[in-house]
Amino acid sequence: MVSAQIGGRPITFVVEVKRSAFPRDAREAVWQLRNLSSHQTTHDERKFVPMLIAESISPGAREFLRQEHVAYYDSGGSLYVPVRGAFIFVDKPLPKMGNRAVRSLFTDRRAQILHAVWDQEDAWFGVDDIARRSGVSPGTVSATLMAMEQWDWVSHRGVGPNKERRLVDRRGLLDTWTDYQIASRPSPFGRYFIPAARIEDLIRKLSHACEENEIPYAITGEAAAQAYAPYLSTVSQLRCRLPTGSDLEALLRSLDARNVVDGWNLGVVDTKMGTFSFRRRLGDAWYADPLQTYLDLLQAGGRASEMAQHLRREILGA
Repeated sequence: MVSAQIGGRPITFVVEVKRSAFPRDAREAVWQLRNLSSHQTTHDERKFVPMLIAESISPGAREFLRQEHVAYYDSGGSLYVPVRGAFIFVDKPLPKMGNRAVRSLFTDRRAQILHAVWDQEDAWFGVDDIARRSGVSPGTVSATLMAMEQWDWVSHRGVGPNKERRLVDRRGLLDTWTDYQIASRPSPFGRYFIPAARIEDLIRKLSHACEENEIPYAITGEAAAQAYAPYLSTVSQLRCRLPTGSDLEALLRSLDARNVVDGWNLGVVDTKMGTFSFRRRLGDAWYADPLQTYLDLLQAGGRASEMAQHLRREILGA
């Protein structure tokens, strides 16, 4: 219990303290706080206000608490206090602890798991389903899905080996992934110039060379977005995901690719093999799927951000 005065009125905060709070934690805290507040009796004019305090409160949990008119505060300095005669709202970025939790979800193998879950749309799935689709161990899949439950992105049914989950908040997942991608350092990529009259000729040339040398690839960025949801009249640069190694060097030599700083028409993004699981065949070439294309566009600069929003509206639908 914390006593204070706001706007000249006495206030008593009924406080629940947690180390961290995700949407599910926030729901439980609201129930507990309201139960406690309803049992408080007083003979003076004090008002009892439920409040959650945590080291880190996720954006989804903050939004839920605001909808429920429950006060909150976290170590990053975010503060929300709705009381009669006053309204206090300070919105700060997640503190370091919360940022670490977010970063761990969207990197390496966990990102592949999220990608596989996204592809399930609204179908029910088990741990083994996602492990098979993502190429990640069942143990890592299970831990990641539990984290997704904390964020309220998935619902579940059953228990034990028969437990299944379903993606229920595509927008929430994509919003958080978008924020992470924009805040992250852009993935480095090699810049090359290959003699080609048009982008279509370059795509055919690259596709033929990759398939002839049995090298997986996925066209991404502006060219892929244009294939899924046309937005620009022309695209002059091609970004492609390719695996690193000696095979890549041999491929670039066969294409007569010249390493350049400016004037490039082929950008090569180093890619781990697991990511190619989600690519799609369009015509005579392989493209990164719409989700990966969207995420790559967010870091591409120029008008790519506009194309990303257009792709999200037209194809991703979240």
